[in-house]
Amino acid sequence: MAFDKSLVEEVLHQADVVEVISSYINVIKKGRNYVAICPFHDDKNPSLMISKEKQIFKCFVCGHGGTAISFVQDYEKIAFGDAIRKVANLVGFSDPRLMENRRVVAVDEALQPLYKCINDLTLYYQYGLSTAEGKAGLDYLNSRNLDEPLRSKYQLGYALQDGKGTIQYLTAKGHSLKTIENIGIAGLGSFSGFSDRNAGRVMFPIADASGQVVGFSARRIVDNDEAKYINSPETKIFHKATLLYNYHNALRTARHDGYVYVLEGFMDVYALSRVGIESAVALMGTNLSKEHIVMLRKMGAEIRLCLDGDNAGQSAMMKIFKQLDDEHLKYRIVSNQNDERDPDEILQEEGADALKKYMNNLIDRAEFALNYYKQTNALKTLEERKKLVTDFIPLLVSTTNRLELEDYILNLAKSSGFSVETIKDLVRENQAKEDKGNDHVIAQFHPERKTLRKFQLAEREVLYQMLRNPAAVDFYQAKIEYFYDELYRNIANFIVEYKSKNEKIEIPTLLTELAQSEVDPKGQMQNEITTISLENFHPECTDTLLEECHQVIVEERQDLYDKEVLEKSLVGKTDIEKARIIAAYNKKKFKKDITVNVAKNK
Repeated sequence: MAFDKSLVEEVLHQADVVEVISSYINVIKKGRNYVAICPFHDDKNPSLMISKEKQIFKCFVCGHGGTAISFVQDYEKIAFGDAIRKVANLVGFSDPRLMENRRVVAVDEALQPLYKCINDLTLYYQYGLSTAEGKAGLDYLNSRNLDEPLRSKYQLGYALQDGKGTIQYLTAKGHSLKTIENIGIAGLGSFSGFSDRNAGRVMFPIADASGQVVGFSARRIVDNDEAKYINSPETKIFHKATLLYNYHNALRTARHDGYVYVLEGFMDVYALSRVGIESAVALMGTNLSKEHIVMLRKMGAEIRLCLDGDNAGQSAMMKIFKQLDDEHLKYRIVSNQNDERDPDEILQEEGADALKKYMNNLIDRAEFALNYYKQTNALKTLEERKKLVTDFIPLLVSTTNRLELEDYILNLAKSSGFSVETIKDLVRENQAKEDKGNDHVIAQFHPERKTLRKFQLAEREVLYQMLRNPAAVDFYQAKIEYFYDELYRNIANFIVEYKSKNEKIEIPTLLTELAQSEVDPKGQMQNEITTISLENFHPECTDTLLEECHQVIVEERQDLYDKEVLEKSLVGKTDIEKARIIAAYNKKKFKKDITVNVAKNK
């Protein structure tokens, strides 16, 4: 069952095509439009154009084109209705009608036993906190100011020291030893049989993007030689590179808040939650994977980096900058001002107001990078000073704000000892190189019109005007009636039908109705509509323009029909008869051309 037309229109009006596509791939602003590497073919240079003004996209190599909804549908290879729901979710639009006739998403049946087992285990760990033995774990969590509501929200627990008891509990619940082993908590005990490798530790469940627990991080609470934290091993459901702690919660709030904090550990996530900042995720380390970048992009929010203030954390942020720059993601950095404490420590020592102030002290990468280089390089030799400038120039080249650029250059000159003019010259040289390297990027597309017949150009012009002006649709119906080109004729007929049900013509809505229709071939029609919509035809739709196009179409159309009649008349004729027929055709055509030219010159 198709969605109500008004609902689809509401989703389209709420969804910005640039914002939606940016949730999946890199987009680069070029003039009024945006371009990207097309994901629908093996693209090397950006051939996908996205028009913010017209709210459509088009690849001028493979032909793919459409709206925000059709992009999501094609990219994720899902049904049209599911694409509408996805787009609505991306832009924060909700409506009860979106839940109607929702298809049940197929799941991998082989993974269901693992999910059921790990869910039971999570509940068992939560129960462990309420036991006499679990008081040690509870005391630890209380010492970190993790109260009951927070423990419940994040499903925190405690693994009882009797590791075999955990295995017995799960087998009593009907889970096989193979399943228990496959969720990553079973190891061979000191005696025969399996035992819980997390025994005696506080448990922090780790969930996937849907909120399903897939693994754990287990912290020791007694001093010994064991590792402080033990993470679940890689399993069929736990892949660390594809997980960000608290992602499922932050995904619901980040787009509304406009930001998401990227932290180093889950204790930092809890600290921010305690002061009312919910849009936060943790890397559970310092490495940012390609999968993490995809996840952050889908959040559609400014990334705010806040790794630990020690050398490892600061060095990791410098590495992450390049990853985010390569992906053209917007980000800023929490300035630690040489404070090596993490957010949790700041909250514990100075309180909520101090932490909020700290988290909102944001700087851009250039300022952070200059501070980092100054702290990590002695700058005593010429080579060290040259390296500082060389490393910093790419950051200056990509700085678009002139006032900020001026400030950075002054600071860099002061730190390096080189003159302001020397650094400005280097920036200009590198900007010139970058501009030259971007020449291949498509800024505007013009079809090779030499390959199009005169009447096709005229029909194409009329179609362009029909997509923009209802008066052109009326003109088509009253005077032109039909196009010779079959694809153009199908498009024109669909526009006429669309106008009969709509007061105004909106290309995204028209394309969406086309996608839901049974018209054939709607795929070709959709791609051609997006192409024509992005071409440069006459900006004003005048009666004179339409009449001129009409005249060309009528004349060219008649010529084509005459040629068809000629070709049919030549079938089965002798060479002499063919010559006589062709001569008569040319004589008639010559007289017609003379008549037309005389009429035009009057």
